[in-house]
Amino acid sequence: MIARKRPPSTGGRVSAPSDIISEAIRRHALLQFHYDDHLRVVAPYCYGVSTRGADSLRAIQVRGSSLSNALGFGKLWTVSKMRDLRMLEETFTPDDPNYNPEDKGMKKIYCRI
Repeated sequence: MIARKRPPSTGGRVSAPSDIISEAIRRHALLQFHYDDHLRVVAPYCYGVSTRGADSLRAIQVRGSSLSNALGFGKLWTVSKMRDLRMLEETFTPDDPNYNPEDKGMKKIYCRI
């Protein structure tokens, strides 16, 4: 379920992707970014280092486009491939029954729901 909630303004500061992702997870706020030339809106669940050694985000795409047009399940996103990353004012209720806080796709977890 998606609810509306306005997080405090960043005052025009540009934040590092790690800060934006961590804050979005903490606030249960949706994230928006371009990835492989598609605009994505995702509900972030887990941020860390993937088993391939890349900083990655486990998130559910809720809007936007993709090559597969598949929405509604957890995907792993490589942070270095994200462009124009921003936290939205919309929040979400973390209710994915398939989410595993001990994500096996991550060898190190920075933060999670």
